[in-house]
Amino acid sequence: MSKTTEAAGAIVYRWRDGTPRTLDDASKLPLSDEQVHDLMGRIELCVVHRPKYDDWSWPKGKIEEHESSYHAAVREVGEETGIPIALESFLRTVEYPLNREGGKLRKGNITGNKRVSFWIAHMLPEQDCQRRRLTFGPVHEPDLNEIDGVRWVFPHEARHMLSHSTDRDVLDEFTDRVQEGALRSRIVFIVRHSKAESRKVWLGKDCDRPLMPRGAAAAYALGRELACFDPTFVVSSPWLRCIDTIRPFALQSDLHIHEDERLTESRYEIAPHDALDSMNEILAESIRLRKNSIVCTHRPLLGGIFNLVRELCMSTALAKRLPTKSPYIPTGHGVALSVVNTSDGPRVIDIQKVIPIVY
Repeated sequence: MSKTTEAAGAIVYRWRDGTPRTLDDASKLPLSDEQVHDLMGRIELCVVHRPKYDDWSWPKGKIEEHESSYHAAVREVGEETGIPIALESFLRTVEYPLNREGGKLRKGNITGNKRVSFWIAHMLPEQDCQRRRLTFGPVHEPDLNEIDGVRWVFPHEARHMLSHSTDRDVLDEFTDRVQEGALRSRIVFIVRHSKAESRKVWLGKDCDRPLMPRGAAAAYALGRELACFDPTFVVSSPWLRCIDTIRPFALQSDLHIHEDERLTESRYEIAPHDALDSMNEILAESIRLRKNSIVCTHRPLLGGIFNLVRELCMSTALAKRLPTKSPYIPTGHGVALSVVNTSDGPRVIDIQKVIPIVY
């Protein structure tokens, strides 16, 4: 059986002439072809030259042991270009034979395939890069033996420069995402608290029930995944198991945790619509403040929250990505919503799973 090498990368964009990264004016989606053409003329994309293959491609690299594709994408872009990034919406996964690396047939006994997952990503300001340094971990300096050229070019220029047809396929997907409004999206995480001590053995108040040791490990690991998207607005149920799930990330990132009683199990039992009101407010605040957000809550609330999110999804196929049966997602896991402001209010254009890697 041939081996498949897993890798991850990103199309990194920047606005020309100091244009803000996101344009949060509410508009009808999908954007018209004229609007997409205008936006594509106002951004530049990062492409890299690899001397080993003498090709131009998107920055990418292999996923290391005990590493997620999210983390690998951010790390590899940083190591190849020296540019710190934060991920946005997912683009697509491409696969090709290793003997076609660089877009040309390579000589020798080279077997197996390479499978690369790509995201949209934006440049991270230095102060934000420093803030997430502890949660994300180190990124090595660029190796000139691997990458000897980094260029910012218009999307149409990138299409002509790219050596591999699959990279052009990724650019097509990027264009489709732009039409969906992705360049002004915000990421909102919905996190279920990590594994807590059993109610059967815990003698104290339920709101004080702590995380188990493996739950604490998952909470720490979760921070590495969250850091890839650079969320800065954190909201949680005030119950200890939720606070302690998000506390490692918040402490290392120097972020305040906003406690919301409406996200607790006891409040949900008597006033379930309060949790939905809280969720709607967080979506609106993420758009207004132009910040990515985290919401940490309990399993019983996820059914109602997911129903709300389904109503906001731009397509039925997207809505089906959300589980419909309890427990919805495992403890310590989450989903990342790409949310855009439209003339009809907030809408979800992408949903990604967030899974902590504990080893």
